[in-house]
Amino acid sequence: MPSYGVGIDVQLISEINIDNAIFIERNFTAAEISYCSASASPESSYAGKWAAKEAVIKAISSLSTTSSPIWTKGSAAPLAEIEVLREEGKAPVVKFHGGAKKIVKKAGVKTVKITISHSGSYAVAMAVAE
Repeated sequence: MPSYGVGIDVQLISEINIDNAIFIERNFTAAEISYCSASASPESSYAGKWAAKEAVIKAISSLSTTSSPIWTKGSAAPLAEIEVLREEGKAPVVKFHGGAKKIVKKAGVKTVKITISHSGSYAVAMAVAE
């Protein structure tokens, strides 16, 4: 029987400061920045991707069988190593880079599926890790 880890995150859109270039470059890949900047509501897109990255961390952490934390960089860790991509008309997908890729392998995660939604002032994302 497969094991699953589930994570969810809700993000107030106004809390994502898209005018802070350091924050954007530290937490989003070039492909994510291009996608969000071209969207009808860049703030909503960035907030959705941020919520998705947080949900992914929670899903992988809840799946891990180790007693020690698998995400060790804390709340100030850059999230660009978790990349949330979307092709037109398709569901978003997650790609891992650098240290995040090693963490995912260590946790034994085979797949991560995500969904993202925006409504009013909030973005929400859910992730399932298997």
